[in-house]
Amino acid sequence: STDASISMSMETRDTTNKGSSGWRSILESTRSGSVSTSALIEQGSGGKFENLFALLNGRTSCTVKWATNITDDKYYSATAYLTSLEMTAPTEDNTTYSATFELSGVITEGTNA
Repeated sequence: STDASISMSMETRDTTNKGSSGWRSILESTRSGSVSTSALIEQGSGGKFENLFALLNGRTSCTVKWATNITDDKYYSATAYLTSLEMTAPTEDNTTYSATFELSGVITEGTNA
């Protein structure tokens, strides 16, 4: 890929009441995450973009792993659905694609071997 990102967040639920003295009070709620990536397309390779399109078109879940190639670095893994897929082909420039995955369920953390 040419770049990638992982985003994790937590929703909150409002628990403000008359005893809050006019200050908002919250508690935790649902957590979510997403992974985005962009990469160059090899023309005629019949590879990654076509595989990603099959996931999107088939509404198929997959496992997404966010990791480095460095031993003992942490990685994050989860079941995901591809929710956005885009191909860009500018004049006289590289063709690229970008993809966004919405994570579903628990995000696990591990350590690269």
